[in-house]
Amino acid sequence: MARTSRGLIAAVAATALCLAAAAPSDARAAAVTGGELNAPGERSHNIGIGWPEFFYVFEGLVQEKSALGIRIGVQAWPLSIAIGAQGRVTIKEQGMVSVALLVNPSFNLAGFGGSRATYPKNFNFGRSRTFLASMGPGLNVGLLASVAIRPKVSILASFENPVALWLWATMPPSWWLEWPILFSGGAEFQATPNTSFFGRVGGGPALAFTGPNALLGFHWHVHVGVQIRR
Repeated sequence: MARTSRGLIAAVAATALCLAAAAPSDARAAAVTGGELNAPGERSHNIGIGWPEFFYVFEGLVQEKSALGIRIGVQAWPLSIAIGAQGRVTIKEQGMVSVALLVNPSFNLAGFGGSRATYPKNFNFGRSRTFLASMGPGLNVGLLASVAIRPKVSILASFENPVALWLWATMPPSWWLEWPILFSGGAEFQATPNTSFFGRVGGGPALAFTGPNALLGFHWHVHVGVQIRR
């Protein structure tokens, strides 16, 4: 009888362990400002507010090692909008660390100039006091990293290069090329299985070129946001 009881207990325990192993675990949060991706097939809405830009990213095509979405950014001043695709590709996963390559091509449109930085030698460079349309292509290539320090908490770090070529709507058209070189740090917290919050702050030097002239400036940013997954 004792042997039968012990055998029954062992069988129940083994069954429980098998069921626990087979049960799906909670997916980790994976904000678009970090290097960790959401689970394959999962879609997310990402909303960020801050300075100098507000942004929205819909990440709708997530696979095992890549994620593709649409990004819309609105800069507060000078007022401008950037619309484009955003892709993240996993290049390293080891232990708690996930690193992804960020590629974000965009088309930029502004009404008072689209400069993303301040230039001490020409404070108004890339800006206009009166309405003057400017537009052009942009490309942000960078590295995003996430370090999972807790089951629901990750540290975020990034290195980005949001290069933009701007054309003034003048006759003849004038142009400038702006290249901010940005480093950011932040954190992400998974509040519920479908919602997480993230924040980051960063900055760095910016180079601007117009014809044979060049300027050195500085860009900074701060964002807080939410990711909603479904």
